[in-house]
Amino acid sequence: MAVAAFGLSTSPGQFAYGAFSLFIEPLEQEFGWARADMSLALTLFTLCLAVTLPFIGRLVDRYGSRRVLAPSMLVLGAGLCMLGWQLDALWILLAVYVLIGVLGAGANSPPYMRTVSSWFDRRRGLAIGTAMAGAGLGYAYVPPMVRYINDAYGWRFSFLALGTIIIFVATPLVALFLKDPPRPRSTVAPGSHGPAGETAGDAWREAMGRGVFWMLICVFALLSFSLYGMLAHFKPMLSGMGIPGEEAGWIAGMVGIAVMVSRVVIGYLIDRIFAPRVALVVFLLSAAGMAVLSTGNAAGFAIPAALLLGLSMGAEIDLLAYLAGRYFGLKSFAVIYGLLFSAFLAGTALGPWAYGAAYDADGSYAAMLLVGAGCCALAALITGFLPRWPEAARAPR
Repeated sequence: MAVAAFGLSTSPGQFAYGAFSLFIEPLEQEFGWARADMSLALTLFTLCLAVTLPFIGRLVDRYGSRRVLAPSMLVLGAGLCMLGWQLDALWILLAVYVLIGVLGAGANSPPYMRTVSSWFDRRRGLAIGTAMAGAGLGYAYVPPMVRYINDAYGWRFSFLALGTIIIFVATPLVALFLKDPPRPRSTVAPGSHGPAGETAGDAWREAMGRGVFWMLICVFALLSFSLYGMLAHFKPMLSGMGIPGEEAGWIAGMVGIAVMVSRVVIGYLIDRIFAPRVALVVFLLSAAGMAVLSTGNAAGFAIPAALLLGLSMGAEIDLLAYLAGRYFGLKSFAVIYGLLFSAFLAGTALGPWAYGAAYDADGSYAAMLLVGAGCCALAALITGFLPRWPEAARAPR
């Protein structure tokens, strides 16, 4: 569990995506690149992930998590180091993020969630939340670390530091200590949705024929568009409110702290309360926070907004993994999770570009924050109509 948590703290979401906002202003100052053009790197990155992850899921289901994770992590680390050494043109930034999105896709959460979901059943929500708290840990320590290195040594050393941590610390730990569970003979009939071995549940084609699958697709695409689009621009957004750079870096780091705490708390709650009800409340709180920030005079609300952003980011991936296992079982978990995560990434791909384009158009993020608030509210509404597990199991396929 500890290895999974630390490995998730160094995944592409934290080291390539989450850290990106801290490089926007240095790269803008040095090269004069537009924010929308730089944000295109995240768009391409996430679109590549969206296409690649279902195939990664099939590899994980067939060969296990560790064999997929280790080489993908090495690609991620090498790509970040390459940016520190070679970045002097926009196309290099875009090309490296495409490379990470294709060959480094296996360093994302699906392999970790496959392993954790296979080891735990009755307390699966808490187990997923505890492991995913590692992702929050990454969002907590990466912004202040990158901010410090940027100020002391320059942005190139920040990229090198991120790549070095992955190659020489995270990858060896995962390769040596992350254990795939044994593959037991299942005593549960295929298609069952109860506690089961690894052969119980829907095949991925069966899952795609159920309405609840497409409801989840919509929920996670809407959330990722609004939340991760905002995350990619959160630090410059704070600077635009008049918050000094060092303070803005620490406030951005508070998103990670909120994610880390939220994932454990949300995981605990969804083992005891019907998970979509928990999600509905969390997503509405995020909509309210983004609406407040859209006023443009909300510097005093920056810390509460960071906490609310982290609260929803702490909930969505926990819920994605938990709901995938509960609605569809473990038979094709990694593939189904990969498909749902691809929808999540499709929203993530468009969000940063949309926020950057909105800023470039009128020098303000206000309009996009209102759009994001509406997306969170719509996701909450759809979540309110999700069926209970027995009803989902009886639904025609």
